[in-house]
Amino acid sequence: MNLNKFTRYFAPLFGAAFGLAACESELPKGLAFPDGYDDGAHVGDADDNDDPTDNSAAQPGGLAGAEGNTFDHMDGLGADGHKDPFEVLAQRQEEGTPEIRSRLHSCQKPQIAAIGRMLTNFGVDLAKTGNPDTAGELFSKGRDALGEATYAARTGETITWSNSGATKLHDIFVQAASEIIAAMPTLEHCMVDGLGVTMFDASNRCQERAITCLIGRPASKEHVAICNHAVGNATDLERGKIIAVASLLSAAHSCE
Repeated sequence: MNLNKFTRYFAPLFGAAFGLAACESELPKGLAFPDGYDDGAHVGDADDNDDPTDNSAAQPGGLAGAEGNTFDHMDGLGADGHKDPFEVLAQRQEEGTPEIRSRLHSCQKPQIAAIGRMLTNFGVDLAKTGNPDTAGELFSKGRDALGEATYAARTGETITWSNSGATKLHDIFVQAASEIIAAMPTLEHCMVDGLGVTMFDASNRCQERAITCLIGRPASKEHVAICNHAVGNATDLERGKIIAVASLLSAAHSCE
């Protein structure tokens, strides 16, 4: 673009801009600033809003939070807004290690279908009947307590434990324990290098490998000690074995 064209097209724009900058902040005739608006040019005018004592919302910061119009949040979790660090430490020591503490609040109930597959994989015959009810019958009749979905009511299966659900699962494991003990040596997922393991040795003591298979994680000395304690302190040896197996299964699948 040559200079003549530039001057012809843009000179009027520059003139208008300089003219606006030089004039006062005024609106065309017939228009007015909104109530409470400060044009910033007529200091001292009757409509001036520069008074610092004016608490109008139109003032800068008029809508900002202050002590009188915001919620006062507590600084801590204690009754007085603060929690003593030693109180927190004592609570953590009582609850146990971080692994245990997290499981207390994040334990998800196994789905009913998963419980059924687990029992089957441990050699439990879910179709077996008897008097009293077998493990299969308790499982079939206790689905409501275990949190079964109610599709007619548009309610899904529960994912957290209830007292009745945890109790029902323990009852099922008690009835299933004898079948699990009998099937343990032939369970494929309990074999190591093709060799199975019995739940108890010739001295009726719990075997670490069998407990590992039972709870689905490496068994510790504490697991073995608890198992042996349950067997040794029962009034009847066979009942003690049932209690030991059922207790280990219940604890492993309810975050205890």
